[in-house]
Amino acid sequence: MHRESSSFSTAAGSCDGAMKIVVVGAGLSGLVAATEVQAAGHDVVVVEARDRVGGRVFTLREGFAGGQFADIGAEIIYHGQQNIAELCAKHGVELSDEFSLGTDVPDLIFGGERLDRAAAAEIVNELREAIKRTRPSHYETVAQWLRRARVSEPAELLLTAIAQSTPAAPLRIADAQELNVELSWGEAYRKIKGGNDMLPRTIARKLDVRLNRPVRVVGWSATGVTVESDHEAFHADRVVVTVPGPLVSELGFEPALPPDKVRALLQLRYGNATRLVVQYAERELVKEAIGSGCFTDRMPGFVMEQTVHQSGGPIIVAGLAAGDVEPTGLTDEQILDGVDATMSSVVGRPIKRLFGFVKSWTQDPWSRAVVRAPIGDQRDSVLPVIAAPLDGRVFFAGEHTDDRVGPGGMEGAIKSGYRVAREVLVEA
Repeated sequence: MHRESSSFSTAAGSCDGAMKIVVVGAGLSGLVAATEVQAAGHDVVVVEARDRVGGRVFTLREGFAGGQFADIGAEIIYHGQQNIAELCAKHGVELSDEFSLGTDVPDLIFGGERLDRAAAAEIVNELREAIKRTRPSHYETVAQWLRRARVSEPAELLLTAIAQSTPAAPLRIADAQELNVELSWGEAYRKIKGGNDMLPRTIARKLDVRLNRPVRVVGWSATGVTVESDHEAFHADRVVVTVPGPLVSELGFEPALPPDKVRALLQLRYGNATRLVVQYAERELVKEAIGSGCFTDRMPGFVMEQTVHQSGGPIIVAGLAAGDVEPTGLTDEQILDGVDATMSSVVGRPIKRLFGFVKSWTQDPWSRAVVRAPIGDQRDSVLPVIAAPLDGRVFFAGEHTDDRVGPGGMEGAIKSGYRVAREVLVEA
């Protein structure tokens, strides 16, 4: 295959000695890294396989009635995630007011019925007491812990539903030590007004982003780097690889990656999930049944309203079918029929679906996963190896390299973008 060669020109106004940097991936980590390095006076180009920026931050605006929209990827900003809040402020992207799913007892819909508060509290309190009584051990999965703690079947159902939300993984690989001892629910959530992808789209306007350019090979030597896409090759001084962790294992590297990095990449596990988004006509009826969000023992395990801050008559609800619950071998229509059955049982009568959308992040060729799911000491033993640069030429970022505890893929991606930019600039 013929590839055009591109040694992109130095940006106007940059000082002599400015480096040429290629950033692979236009998700939040890549865009943040590119912005920081460019601000330091270096020449940056971002290459992206998709036809859009944002990666797993993706807002769908087509198909919904009443001008409504839904976040198909990263859904919420959690309390205390200051990096994303400050980044939004820096780029003039407005956040919604805070909202909550309740901090005491969540809404539980098991067996097709909404449990009353006393029944839900009994299940939640059982889990809280079990976590305090039987402390999770190092390298113990949630599945192993719940057997050792001898929790009831309803409590296990709740844990399965929680894991579908985060870390979007089967209980047999979810880290028991990440269990929230207080089991608090959705306090002080926020979203980005107009859709979460407003942030990456706004950042990208100030960068040279080349879309529809899947990278196949990254080469490096003492004299520079070469980044090969299907139709062109970029020659530069440094490369920052920010694609999701599973895709790093699919890239060609020349010379090949060191064995310890390959081993670390293979050791890290990832959540698998399909995003299910449905718009219904009966807004008040659905809202009364699920509140702002609820846990279920069906597909999806966690259901959340996405139109809390949107006008219009209909309501959009969304959830993740994750881990072992992720549907396989079904058409999108069959999957949406399953969601309709869940929601109709919750509401108490059939409801009218106006639009539905199914997105498997596991099957997406440019993600292959939802978020990373480290266990035990992997934040200290595995993630630093994955994130370590090679010979001061090849650098790595992405939410899978971030050592955060708990949810927050967007926050983790942003943190990794700042971290890798500092590493690159040290080599300048």
